[in-house]
Amino acid sequence: MQTDPKQGEREYFARIGPAGIAHSTGKPFTDDHCEVNLANMTALFHLLHSPPQRVVEFGCGVGWLSLFLARRGYAVTGVDISPDAIAAACAQRDAQRVAGATFVVADYEEFAAPQPFDCALFYDSLHHAEDERAALRCAHRSLRDGGMLIAFEPGYGHSETDASVRAVREYGVHEKDMPAGYIVRLGREAGFRRHVFLPRPHDVVRRLYRPAYGRATGQADVFFRYVLGKLRLIRFMAHHRRKAPFVVLWK
Repeated sequence: MQTDPKQGEREYFARIGPAGIAHSTGKPFTDDHCEVNLANMTALFHLLHSPPQRVVEFGCGVGWLSLFLARRGYAVTGVDISPDAIAAACAQRDAQRVAGATFVVADYEEFAAPQPFDCALFYDSLHHAEDERAALRCAHRSLRDGGMLIAFEPGYGHSETDASVRAVREYGVHEKDMPAGYIVRLGREAGFRRHVFLPRPHDVVRRLYRPAYGRATGQADVFFRYVLGKLRLIRFMAHHRRKAPFVVLWK
């Protein structure tokens, strides 16, 4: 009998247990990279048009981001292949009395949208795909004409990190490198017409707001450190395409 190649993703949330699910539902605040996630949320709100808008999040997990967007007033559909993840998402929605969030157990490589969305979102989820080409074709089909896809994904080297190697070994999930250039190439094949590369918001902010400023001894020192931060930001922007950026594509 052929093994289900997506079994790891289907069973992941069942296997991490209640403690793991509680950690996931508490994001972004329970995550070690809280400041990264919060910076991403700020960028996401700048990219999205104001509500009402219809948003689909592919690979939503326990739905913390979908609920975050629904609180802002977006009509959000969260899609995940894991029944346990969707059950946790629904429980959180009901407990918090969040309107505007719908959760569906489905494979984001095959999902059939009931009606076109204004925005599709992969937030740290496309790199878990069995077939990322199929996932991007699905995202394209799910959008209205002129709709946009936003992908926050890890870049080069992600699959070789200790956490990724451990996740593959213990849970049988997919952990892939998912650089922005690769996403754009597959997106273009799927039919997206335009794109833009953007740096990770946290990397931009960190170069201007740093703990080192607290060691400044006077106004001139603060100014010097601020200028130095801006120079580092300019240098970073010149090379940001390899620094795990995110990408926006338009249908």
